[in-house]
Amino acid sequence: MKANKFSVYSLALVLTVGMVVFSCGKDNEGVDEDKPDPQAGFDEQIEALALSAKWNNYLEATAEELYEDCVKLYAAWAGPNALNDEEAGIVGGAGFYAQLQAPDGYAALVKNPDESEFGSATAAIEGTIVQGSIDIAGEVGEQKIGGPNALAKGGNNAQAVLEVESWYSFNSLDDYGNNIISIRNSYFGGINAVSAQGSSLAAFVANNDADLDARLQGAISNALNAIGTMDKPFRNNLTGAKVDAAIAACSDLAEIFEAELIPFVQGHDDEDLYAVILQKYADEIVVPTYCDMKDKAKALRDAVRAFTSSSSQNNMNAACDAWRATRIPWEQSESFLYGPADVLSLDPSLDSWPLDQSDILTILKDNNQSVNDIRNEINDEAVRGFHTIELLLFQDGKPRVVK
Repeated sequence: MKANKFSVYSLALVLTVGMVVFSCGKDNEGVDEDKPDPQAGFDEQIEALALSAKWNNYLEATAEELYEDCVKLYAAWAGPNALNDEEAGIVGGAGFYAQLQAPDGYAALVKNPDESEFGSATAAIEGTIVQGSIDIAGEVGEQKIGGPNALAKGGNNAQAVLEVESWYSFNSLDDYGNNIISIRNSYFGGINAVSAQGSSLAAFVANNDADLDARLQGAISNALNAIGTMDKPFRNNLTGAKVDAAIAACSDLAEIFEAELIPFVQGHDDEDLYAVILQKYADEIVVPTYCDMKDKAKALRDAVRAFTSSSSQNNMNAACDAWRATRIPWEQSESFLYGPADVLSLDPSLDSWPLDQSDILTILKDNNQSVNDIRNEINDEAVRGFHTIELLLFQDGKPRVVK
């Protein structure tokens, strides 16, 4: 998630955030007088246009753009030989790889660090697995959870809710947990691995310093568990001991990776073994995660097309399910947002937050635009991506009601 510096809020908000404990399985129940108004944060003028023909065109346009961005991210890592004809057409040739100075894909640079900008396998381990983990752990604790928490503690509840990523869908805590799983996958050396896999950084650390490995694993588990025990939805529960504990756990995770794992990596510079770890990391974690994401983004695009062709509640529900499914690999990729995601500006294109609701309203008010016209107009990162689709699909944590 990259914060958008140009967001303009055109929101009429009346909000009092009640710190109410939600039990599991009740996230989408009705809202009583002690909880925030479910409409808080939704621009009334935008809502007046909900599920209109233009709304549906905008939804389809953003889903098409998101799918193509996901293809580009996969292609950037996997290289040109991994692409089918449709994907190659989206990428558009050798010029795409020239931007990365990676004609065979960025994974090849990670796996051959001596021939790349990294210069050595030791530097590559530090610059990819370790630094990527530090960055996302810090972002989750300080920005994604800590930002809204600080605003709420300061009495600015309305702005605090606006800063909560994925609050349209109530998907916030799932996103944050998947960010920590991204760290766990990278360290353990496998997607959804819960223990060290062969030829992983975790296995190497355990063989050389079992105590450090235990503390690293503990820090990962503590952060994931602390987020998992926070009350849902986060937008309604922005302060309290559970939130403070999650912020602290994420800070501790970032700190141990920075203060202890970096010196360990530098002090055990086994270039041959580090090269094996990097190959596993690129081939079995990064590339498969992006492959899964682009496949799920295609399913999301197709589900949106089905809805815009036949606007039934079942099709709306299917599109919302597809959005949630696509969020999982995206959030589990956020420990590797260096390289292509940064150089090609695909992170902000996919996941800028908060949105610019003022510009979104302007787009929706122009009734003379087709899907292709809208695609040409939504170049600004604050009016496209996951969260624009989220706004168009969800309301109060649920699929929009089709009448």
